[in-house]
Amino acid sequence: MKENNRNDQLERFFQHNPIEDPLYLKKYVKEHPDHKMAWYLLGREYAAQGKEGKAAYCFAQAGEIYEAFERQKISIEGPLPSYPSPASSKEAESSALKRKTSGKAKWLPVLVLLLLLAVPAGMDLAKGDVKDISSGPSKISDSAPAKTSNSGSVPVEAIASNGVKLYLSEGDWGRKLQQVLGLAGTGTGESVIMEAPSSADGKWQEWNRFVKPLIGVESQAEGGKSAELKYYQSQICSCQIADSTALTPVITTWMRDREQAIVLQSAVQAYQKKTGAMPEKPEQLTKPYPDNLLPGLTPEMQEIFPQVVSRLNESAKSGKPLDAKPATETKDTPQQTTKEPASPANTQPKSSADPLREPLSILIDTDKHQLALVSGNIIIRKYPVGLGAEKTPQGEFVISEKVRNPNGKSNGEFGSRGMTLSDTLYAIHGTNKPSSVGKDESHGCVRMLQADVEELYNMVPHETKVTIGKGILPPESEGSSSPSGGGPGTGAGRGKPDQSFTLPLQTKDDNPGKKYKWLD
Repeated sequence: MKENNRNDQLERFFQHNPIEDPLYLKKYVKEHPDHKMAWYLLGREYAAQGKEGKAAYCFAQAGEIYEAFERQKISIEGPLPSYPSPASSKEAESSALKRKTSGKAKWLPVLVLLLLLAVPAGMDLAKGDVKDISSGPSKISDSAPAKTSNSGSVPVEAIASNGVKLYLSEGDWGRKLQQVLGLAGTGTGESVIMEAPSSADGKWQEWNRFVKPLIGVESQAEGGKSAELKYYQSQICSCQIADSTALTPVITTWMRDREQAIVLQSAVQAYQKKTGAMPEKPEQLTKPYPDNLLPGLTPEMQEIFPQVVSRLNESAKSGKPLDAKPATETKDTPQQTTKEPASPANTQPKSSADPLREPLSILIDTDKHQLALVSGNIIIRKYPVGLGAEKTPQGEFVISEKVRNPNGKSNGEFGSRGMTLSDTLYAIHGTNKPSSVGKDESHGCVRMLQADVEELYNMVPHETKVTIGKGILPPESEGSSSPSGGGPGTGAGRGKPDQSFTLPLQTKDDNPGKKYKWLD
């Protein structure tokens, strides 16, 4: 920040005395979310009120300011002040007024001056000019005690094989951090908050690119209530980044389980739509052509089949969406917080596809020559496709037929897989002209590379909704290459064909007796 801008900001800040007007801090951070000094002071205010979870959230937003001053002990030493939580908003205001003149609050005016006058030095320290500041995790002592959530219950937590608990932020890692810190002290071990990147337009979560760890919270229930923060990404703080290598297989396994669950869930829902009843056995999803919803099921999918059917039945009876996100509230918090306690992502049953909550569907963007497999606002896969310009119809369709080796060939004009759209002459299929992918050279059909169409064929059942239109997918994110050339997260296996989603062949899903005449 330029010196003149910093002075102007400090002058505006001093127009209100945060000690005389504590509510001003909350308003100020909303208007100036990048003002880390204000976040730090608000965190202190919450800590003084005994609201440790909210204090921890504010300290996390303060980032390097918290790092610099707490770890250099410029403010008071020892644990954060703890006061009984007020029983009502009136009592809260009264308590705050009393603290302004009490001996316990005498440190606050000095802290304000230190923070406002010493910010440049504090920022330099936090960026690593002093080794003992930037090395190792941050430590927040007594800011995250063992306590229940707003709903009054703490979830039973099953620990992954390496003791790590996973949480998916779903676009708001700060809110999730507040939840996780609120549960610190209920057990030892590390909790990791993950994130799928947002699309360039901010409307989608790009699961297809990666799901990466952001922050680790090391809880230490024995010997005191404390939580140490590990930072796994440089954009979170200007500090030493922890090695996330050991987390990669844990996250990969979690993602694979969720993908298997949503494919199975979508197939069960497709069966119900076609027949009017729920399947009773998993084999009903893998019948021979033309009822071949899926080519087969993995052992894991067969194991969770009863639970998936049960969850869908319960959802239908209750009228509630499957794996619905918890409600939110905004009362007395600088950011939205959920009423329900945070549950580790890796403790959810394998039959749950959460956060992939909605049935799989396909979007085809004729401008970008891209096909995306999505669940709600999450892009699970993205592939380059060949189209036919104005010959490719726009609108909504469903997959009405799936066939292996159309016309008895795996290397013919339709490649090794084909999926008819709404019983028309249009289809999504492979091609023996891979150079046409990314271009407008078809007669109206959607052409795909072999590895891509084979993976898509494994993942989508009959009745999958297909939408074709212009500009319906987000622009390429920074670091991604063109659709025709592939790139991070583009293509089979999220750009790694050797890691494609595969299913065993457990049925006869070819149709040698029919001559397919799709419009290629």
